Amino acid sequence: MGIWTIIGIAFVIFIAYTFIKRLGKGLPVLELMLLIAGLQWIIGPIIEYASPGLHYKYYMYVEQPVYMSFVVPAYLLFSIAVLWMIKETTKFHLDIERLKFYSHYGLTIFIIGVVFDLFGGFLPGALGFFAFILANFKFVGAIILFYSENKKLKKIFYGAILYLLVIALSKALFHDFIIWTVFFYMFYALKYKPSFSKILLTIVVGVIAASTLQTIKAAYRTQIWNNYSGNKIELFVGLMFDSLLVDETANPTLDADIDTNVRLNQGWIISAIIDHIPNNQPYFDGATIKNAVFSSILPRFLNPNKAEAGGRENFRQFTGLYIGDGTSMGISIVGEAYGNYAVAGGILFMGIWGLFLGGIWRFLFKKITVNIVFIAFIPLIFLQVIKAETELLVVLNHLIKSMIVIFFFLWFVKNNLNWRFEK
Repeated sequence: MGIWTIIGIAFVIFIAYTFIKRLGKGLPVLELMLLIAGLQWIIGPIIEYASPGLHYKYYMYVEQPVYMSFVVPAYLLFSIAVLWMIKETTKFHLDIERLKFYSHYGLTIFIIGVVFDLFGGFLPGALGFFAFILANFKFVGAIILFYSENKKLKKIFYGAILYLLVIALSKALFHDFIIWTVFFYMFYALKYKPSFSKILLTIVVGVIAASTLQTIKAAYRTQIWNNYSGNKIELFVGLMFDSLLVDETANPTLDADIDTNVRLNQGWIISAIIDHIPNNQPYFDGATIKNAVFSSILPRFLNPNKAEAGGRENFRQFTGLYIGDGTSMGISIVGEAYGNYAVAGGILFMGIWGLFLGGIWRFLFKKITVNIVFIAFIPLIFLQVIKAETELLVVLNHLIKSMIVIFFFLWFVKNNLNWRFEK
């Protein structure tokens, strides 16, 4: 095991400890982002190197020292930049209990989210992102109502979690359920201040549940996507129990192995990029970075050549591997950094990216200090940012445009509906 691998493991453990310590004391959204990145960029690849898979495509394309000598320094600089930028905000006490005074606003925000969740699909495609953001207002409203002194309104918070689970079961897609559940737990911890041991126990249970879900997901999807007509909850619970008690639900097919590798180890894609560039494809010299910046700022009618989110073209160009038109795979920002700027430039870019995200967090934190309601919108703003597999186009597009929608909404209700957020 090389020195960069050891450093990588140690630093991911440090980030995990930092995240756990911040629960109940603040809103560790960026710490969560760093932890997810560390698990997918470093820990997942280490496991793959130690116990290689047998699939012809989903494996580590370069030797461990080559991979770790780029990814670990890039992750270190990225993390240090973020933690340094947000250090001052971690010392500020969040008077989160003041959300109880805004239950009526929370209920309105929740209803807006429900309406757009039900009818947003009927809007023209150009308004799709706008509808998506407003549909997620239901979770923002649920967070505010969690602090309500009205017990009936407070139940909406738990109802939102149940709704996420039902949607996840109906579509056999669990990503949003997991992410929003983690966000909800952050606010739960802020309110009830669980001890370190209780937080650790919750995380262990969550990891076991997520691992079990990963085990049965392929089998469950096979049933649901083939028009399963029975009770989906019974099917899901049955598979969960079988996995825990009998261990016979793990899908032995190749597709199940593919799903596990893709979801748990982002390193195989990053290693494919390192192997492909510059051997078969010149460095992009910032081309996709510039494209992501302009695409996130300019609307499509001002930028007709605007790239589509989804990652297919970037994946094909950066890795040299083929994926079908119906498949979406992200190359991750660290993979995109290498593909554009090589090793040294990629590491430096990750540091700059960390400073940028830390600056955004500090800017948003100032908004929270003058409007505590704004804290409930933070998870929505960072919904794509925390995902380790997403590329810059997706992250910037969501980050910037979600802030525009949310700031406009808050300006509108303040100036036209007389909403007041002052202390």
